[in-house]
Amino acid sequence: MTGEFYFEALGALGVSLAGFAALISALDRRAEGHTPVAAWRIRNIVLGGFAVTFIGFGTVAVHTVTTDEALTARVASLAIAAWAAVVMYREYRPGPAWPDERQRRLVLLVGAALVLLALGNVLRGGVGYLQGLMLGMLAGPASIFVLAVARIAQADRRAETSSPPDDAAQRP
Repeated sequence: MTGEFYFEALGALGVSLAGFAALISALDRRAEGHTPVAAWRIRNIVLGGFAVTFIGFGTVAVHTVTTDEALTARVASLAIAAWAAVVMYREYRPGPAWPDERQRRLVLLVGAALVLLALGNVLRGGVGYLQGLMLGMLAGPASIFVLAVARIAQADRRAETSSPPDDAAQRP
């Protein structure tokens, strides 16, 4: 299949990303690290990473069975559309994980665009479009991961600047 290695590599990246969610949990010692927002982040990094893995490896498996690239792209695109629709329904409802309604609506808009593009590729059956959709899938959990790490680092910097100086460092 055209791009078989690409789909396998994205599948491996998905597993790696899911594993990095454990790092966020382990590194975040703040009280804010145990809020509904933090739980939402971890859950969506793990589930998003595993979805990329499943669809990436599944694309190769479907092609092995069908040997038809267009059919494979259609099946994988349908899986992406279904996954994105379920995530939008389950994870993007108003609640404690979404303190900013404007941000929630923007994420819903991006998710809806992914669903529409995936459904468009169900009709077209393009492998290149499927590769772009897979990157779009990976972008969601990857951006959550990057923002979570940035917030942890920012909180650590604030804690360092607000902590009292160490007595041992001031002794002559």
